[in-house]
Amino acid sequence: MKNIFLFGGIIAILMNSLAGIVLSSFPTYNWVLADVSILFSAGFIFVLYTHFIDNAFKIAFTFLFLISGLIRYVLSLFANLELENNWIILLMGGLLFIEVFIFIFGVVLRKK
Repeated sequence: MKNIFLFGGIIAILMNSLAGIVLSSFPTYNWVLADVSILFSAGFIFVLYTHFIDNAFKIAFTFLFLISGLIRYVLSLFANLELENNWIILLMGGLLFIEVFIFIFGVVLRKK
């Protein structure tokens, strides 16, 4: 199961990179930001399935990471080039922080 998400993430990054290369209206900044967002989502899900966490946590976290990854991907398409006063980058960072916090929470609960 974990390999499906890993290969899916690799294919999504390749397709996004291909779109970034082919489409001239797709800025490089947004393209790289979207690739990093996909990489984080696929990485979190892959690490989730390599740790011994209960199946209920795996299913819930997979759904959560996929939805938040999709939100981060859409936000990355509309992000401004300037980092100053960029609310979209702040939202993406907040979502990433929440994902890390939830993942750590799941690992801690596994040990109890």
